[in-house]
Amino acid sequence: MMPRILPKSKRPCTLLPGTCTLLIMFNTFTLSLAQTIPVMTVDVNESLHLDVESHSGTPPVLEFVLKGPEGTVRFLSFDFESDGTHDLLIDEIHGEVVFRGVPFRKPGLYRTTVYLYTGEGRFTREFNIAYTDFVWGRDNFRFANDGKFEDAGDFVSETLVEWAEDRFGPLSQEQQVLLLSVMYDIYKGSIGRCYGFTGEQIYYINNPERIPSPYGSIYWMGEKNRELFRNMDYVQNDLVFANFLSGKINVKEPQDREGLLRELDVIKRSIEQGESIIIGYLSSRMHHSMVVYGYFENLFRNKITLLTANNWEREQENNTYSEDAENIVIELHQNKPRLSWYDLTKKRYRYPKGIFAVRREEQYELPFENLENLLNSAAREIIESDRAVIMVEKTETAYMTDGEGNKRGYSKPKYYREIDEVKFKKIDYNFIFEYPAGEEYRLVLKKRRYNKERDEYKKVNLFAIVPRGDSLQTMVMKDVPVQDEIELVFLVSRDGVRPE
Repeated sequence: MMPRILPKSKRPCTLLPGTCTLLIMFNTFTLSLAQTIPVMTVDVNESLHLDVESHSGTPPVLEFVLKGPEGTVRFLSFDFESDGTHDLLIDEIHGEVVFRGVPFRKPGLYRTTVYLYTGEGRFTREFNIAYTDFVWGRDNFRFANDGKFEDAGDFVSETLVEWAEDRFGPLSQEQQVLLLSVMYDIYKGSIGRCYGFTGEQIYYINNPERIPSPYGSIYWMGEKNRELFRNMDYVQNDLVFANFLSGKINVKEPQDREGLLRELDVIKRSIEQGESIIIGYLSSRMHHSMVVYGYFENLFRNKITLLTANNWEREQENNTYSEDAENIVIELHQNKPRLSWYDLTKKRYRYPKGIFAVRREEQYELPFENLENLLNSAAREIIESDRAVIMVEKTETAYMTDGEGNKRGYSKPKYYREIDEVKFKKIDYNFIFEYPAGEEYRLVLKKRRYNKERDEYKKVNLFAIVPRGDSLQTMVMKDVPVQDEIELVFLVSRDGVRPE
């Protein structure tokens, strides 16, 4: 509304001479300026955000979520198969979820058109909706990739060496410790067996006839089945070695837009062909794996939502809603794609840096030359950098100190970050230190982890790799006598690690 510029009173001006003239000039300028300022208008079409979500198995319970200026959309019309038939009219809008239902019954690829009717006219939104045959309570494990499951299994270091010698033949101590170091290097905040879960899931989904008796489905396979445990460990290591350690999938370099689009193309094609697929998920704090069994593509927003099966929750058998049915959203409309995931388990947003399609092979060709090249490369890097590595498994306190008493490491629940030249990583309750080999430190350990499943304390293991000229010295200490109240101290130097 244009402000009035004339005075309300028509009484003669009683101000100082010239003031009235100034006010009139100022008000005239204000009017002129107001006439030149453009009126800001809202792009109604752009302001309306309609997306698809689902947290079910298949056929999916779809939720169409509308966000935008309240009252702008008067009613909506759905053409679920984009065949010109208006299948559903929504003329009363209450809240953001404008439709929740199961419009499709069979796996496949569908094109859905939604019409938004506003005072400014009709706007169109188109979606590609594709999904495979995936049922919660049948195609997922009843147990979860959690601490209870971890306690039921063996040490990762033990299963890794067993797998490696089964696949490649006998390994020397140096090769074993180098392999363990390489494996720890690719993990983030937790080890878990996520690729073991997804690898075995996909294997049995594709080969249901191979589900062992007496189990009728994946869901009922026993958590304490030793053969299943072994298979999970083996397929985890097969997948990680064949894809990540071999360099087939590069997780050390940032994923660019073109790389992301290539991975999405593989995922989409697999879903459209009726095959669920494993994905690797990478962020600054986590390297994780899930199974994708559907996607929703928002063509107007250039956005893709992946419908995935996570493996963090137990007893997920409700096919209409599961806390493990996660949505990973990839927005491609900008030069730099934006990935996000609202984690239903932790009730927080996560922001992946990249996702990777991972194929589950019937058998893996793992030549010994590939392992040898990998370990030789790791050895050269340690020698050339002249930096040693210490790995400690299963304590609640593990930190290094220098001559001035500065600390680097962890003592539950506190991190120490006082020594810049020492790199430190905590993976569950496993600790990796990388430090200048020529310096001297003390390593402090205390308090073992308790295994509730086995009703016993976990054994503490210590591994070290120290460069000495053109060669390496490796050390292995099993079942280290760590106590709960008294600190166990080791001297760390070029000569290795020894008790103080």
